[in-house]
Amino acid sequence: MKKRILIIVGLAALVLTGSVYAVRHARANRNLSFAERIVGRIARRLDLTDAQQARVKSILEAERPNVAPLFAQTAKNRQQLHEATANGKFDEAQVRAIAAQQAQTMTELIVAKERVKSKIYNEVLTPEQRTKADQLMQRMEGHFRDRMHDGASATVPLAP
Repeated sequence: MKKRILIIVGLAALVLTGSVYAVRHARANRNLSFAERIVGRIARRLDLTDAQQARVKSILEAERPNVAPLFAQTAKNRQQLHEATANGKFDEAQVRAIAAQQAQTMTELIVAKERVKSKIYNEVLTPEQRTKADQLMQRMEGHFRDRMHDGASATVPLAP
């Protein structure tokens, strides 16, 4: 009985400690800009120097004027889609037009993302960091492929 109580108290303390850490970490990150969060993630994974971190941040900041309107457009498209389909409404032509606009916006965002990745890769990273970045990308792509494969094999019928 005492052993059980000690285990429960220990688990509760562990959960509480993890929760406090998560809240503190979330609060600290909430005060960071998007660019600072990205730079921090890249810096940790690739061991960037302070100078490299500053260069990555400047690349991200330089791209901001190009992508800000695109993010605004994606939000507008989502809102339009929500309004077009609220309460069970469905006008296929309207939904297709919104989807086409969203596809174009996403295309531009993907191009901007790849442009930034290329600049960081070619202008900032050392050869060793490039190798590490390549390995990280391969691992991430492998995880994505595995998840897609697992998801594709779990089919769910739409109706009986």
